[in-house]
Amino acid sequence: MQYWIPASLVASLFISGCSLFPEDVVEQSPVETKPLAELKVPAGLAAAKKPAQFDIPPAPNAPVTEVELKSPMQVLALATNSRVEEEEKEARIWFERSEFTGELLPYLKTNVLDFGKEKQIEITQKDQQGLVFETGWVSRFEEEGFWLWKDMVEKEQSRFLVVFEPKTHGRTVGLRVQLLEHRYIDNDAKLSAIAQKREEVYFLNRLVDKVATVELAQIKQKKAQSRQITLTTGFDAEGNAAMLTGQSIDAAWPQLELLFEQNGFVVNDLDRTKYTFFLTYQEPESGFWDSLWGGEETIKVPLTPGNYQLVLTKSEVGTSLSWRDSEGKVMSAEQVSALHQALVQIIKRDNIEL
Repeated sequence: MQYWIPASLVASLFISGCSLFPEDVVEQSPVETKPLAELKVPAGLAAAKKPAQFDIPPAPNAPVTEVELKSPMQVLALATNSRVEEEEKEARIWFERSEFTGELLPYLKTNVLDFGKEKQIEITQKDQQGLVFETGWVSRFEEEGFWLWKDMVEKEQSRFLVVFEPKTHGRTVGLRVQLLEHRYIDNDAKLSAIAQKREEVYFLNRLVDKVATVELAQIKQKKAQSRQITLTTGFDAEGNAAMLTGQSIDAAWPQLELLFEQNGFVVNDLDRTKYTFFLTYQEPESGFWDSLWGGEETIKVPLTPGNYQLVLTKSEVGTSLSWRDSEGKVMSAEQVSALHQALVQIIKRDNIEL
């Protein structure tokens, strides 16, 4: 009796053995293929022409060339007024005049020459019209070594031709880069055609990045100039000293949350139905890392550490902000005025809309 369990188990394995192995490991015989017979054309008719553009020519003794296993470089239109045309074969990008550029051609020339000064690359004008420039040697470095012994080692150098191609109307200017000369530091190898294009596109992208960086700074500056701080001091509907902002109450609420962050305020509770913040203020301390890396200067708020309430109320001009102590007592006009001066500095620094 004790032998019937192993025997039945072995029998079941033999019976279900075909299902224990996946189908893909079962060796299958190759499928026999039969060549198709040539199409017979009836007498008096001509056979259709066969396209030969897909035929692979026989080359039994052709040399094996090295395949470059690197992703192709693409011209990056980083600036908002730049574009790349489809089917472009050259390392070229087009810029359009915008509100930030003014006269486009002088604007692009200035950015290219400034890029050369920043990177210590000599850029020389080669024509009387000021459309063709030639660079000095541009070095490429690679990191070598390990840990504390890492070092940047110069590997190759290139010289480029930078050509401006303005349209007759002046609102569009092309910027093209052409490799003039290249050399490796350690050997006499030559660039392949693909590697040459990669060098041209890489340098062009650096020029475009310079234009985009300047453009971004102009956009930020214009936005800061156009943004108006509407927060002032005044009186609420009950005649108490308060702060007034032209923002609606629903717009001012989230902006105040941004003002509280990292400025010493902690929101303990809030009542959105009554538009009230329950706050704790503690003067922020400059940490070790802030002093080490030169962080932004802390703006001191003229409040003693403790609990406060900030009540928002709709007003004719927008929203009134009533500052109160923990017991709900409204602050004096002198306190509100001093607090307003500090908050305006924080609003300017943090780009808060109030």
